[in-house]
Amino acid sequence: MFILTKDQIQYCVGIKQSNNDQNQVSGLLFNKSFFVKEKHYDVSEFDEAIKDYRENFLDNKEIKLPTLVIKEEDSVSIWKQDISYQAKAIAKSSLPKKAKSLGNINLQRLAQQLQGKNGVEVKNRRHKLKLYQKCFLGNEAVDWLCMHLKISRVNAVLIGQKLLKAKIIASVTKDHDFEDQGLLYRFTAQEN
Repeated sequence: MFILTKDQIQYCVGIKQSNNDQNQVSGLLFNKSFFVKEKHYDVSEFDEAIKDYRENFLDNKEIKLPTLVIKEEDSVSIWKQDISYQAKAIAKSSLPKKAKSLGNINLQRLAQQLQGKNGVEVKNRRHKLKLYQKCFLGNEAVDWLCMHLKISRVNAVLIGQKLLKAKIIASVTKDHDFEDQGLLYRFTAQEN
């Protein structure tokens, strides 16, 4: 079992080419292999994450691909190798100046812009036969951030994760981190 920290991995974009179409997904690079996130836990659920990892990945004979556990300051996540994607590493020195200063973004003000007239589409949405009120999609938020901040999708995901950690947005199902996928999120100010 590998339990790694963020210093031992490199976040990157995975690219899959199929029929004149290119699909991109956020992931990480470890030992020249590309991994995608399978599950996400709060750091307080570390023991549960390890138990789940053992039961569903280590002891599961059907899963033959390598998996990792990544422990960060406030979260733990399980990652599975995905050989269908080609990793495109992002060198820190090649990031645009805006991306280097992601820590300087006023998250409250950004959230106001995301919720504004020209922000992401917030509406009632269905997921697994359940109706969730006033939600937006993670991939649409990534599109908006890329367009308005002129940043990469990977950096947009990092900003989304900062919004989630700051409790400005929340996953409606409370079981995953912010991702560049059609997952549902809502602004915490609208939860009541």
